Amino acid sequence: MLAFIFFFTILFIFALANVYIYKRLITRISFFKYLHNFFKYFFILLYISQAFFFLLRKEDFLTDKVYEILALSFAPSYCFFFITLFLDFIKFICIFSGKNYSIPYRFLRIIFEIFILVLGGFLTYISINNALKIPNVKKEQIYIDNLKQDLKIAMLTDIHLGKNLHKDFLEKLIIKTNALNPDLIVIVGDLVDTNVEHLKDYIGILNEFKSKFGTFYVLGNHEYYHNVNEVLQLLNENTNMHILLNKNIDLGVINIAGIGDLMGLRQGVYGPDLDKVQKDLSKNKPSILLSHQPKTVLLYNVNDFDLILSGHTHAGQIFPFGVIVKLNQGFLHGLYHLNEKTKLYVSSGAGFWGPSLRVFAPSEIVLLELKGKR
Repeated sequence: MLAFIFFFTILFIFALANVYIYKRLITRISFFKYLHNFFKYFFILLYISQAFFFLLRKEDFLTDKVYEILALSFAPSYCFFFITLFLDFIKFICIFSGKNYSIPYRFLRIIFEIFILVLGGFLTYISINNALKIPNVKKEQIYIDNLKQDLKIAMLTDIHLGKNLHKDFLEKLIIKTNALNPDLIVIVGDLVDTNVEHLKDYIGILNEFKSKFGTFYVLGNHEYYHNVNEVLQLLNENTNMHILLNKNIDLGVINIAGIGDLMGLRQGVYGPDLDKVQKDLSKNKPSILLSHQPKTVLLYNVNDFDLILSGHTHAGQIFPFGVIVKLNQGFLHGLYHLNEKTKLYVSSGAGFWGPSLRVFAPSEIVLLELKGKR
């Protein structure tokens, strides 16, 4: 029911946005005077594409290429909406202050209109590219009590392998991560976002991740949407990752632990069990906890851990949705100090969910440089 309300709200917002762009921008561009009907049908088709994406995106009869095209349809509406809104705001300020906002010469007006269209196209390209590109590396130095040697952790979250991001994306992500020469690699949930049948041909390339201690993985909420048991079977049979499902591993220099996602509480399977993790946790060395949703730290006592690594938020992914994410999760992106000992890092993620769109929320591969306190 909540998902239905969410999707209906998004589609209603985009319907209004498309009408607003057409009425307040397109019909006022002078050299579009005889093209109004064309653009009317264009925006109707654009909205149909957006509606089809949300209504049919989970259906297998959508090929990867069709899915990718439909996912692109949101970017022009989003970017041109904010351009139109900004222009209307400027007009309002001019009217309110008693100034003339119209451009006096037709030539200058045409130049300005072309600039607006080019700017909208450029912002559309940038917002799409921000979602689809291989993430940049973000380095973060973190000081940990009682850490006997420096460690480099490559952190990946929210890769969302599926109909939009698949083998080619994963291969390039692995190459870029391996180039960091990390001591260990962590994948903090939402690795899988499709039926496992679509991943069998290439999921084994996860074994190409290279690090001293190996690759460690925890479930995210999206794995539960695609039959979590089948996801775990796929990963167990085809990869050598350490799956931390309410367990911890002593690596000598540190403990690394992971818990099931909060979605497991709703579905009644593989929910978080922190007591089980802490039962045999070695307390004489630093401990790291992998937990997909950052709000887990607000629901459970995590004081035994020095560092919690989370994702899920995508840093909002699309402005201004970060406000809603922050209200829901309590955290958005970056490093948080929960107390004198325990820190939380929330990654914006390497991939994306839904529309091919990232705005003011760049994706990232995080290189955590852990150092002992001096």
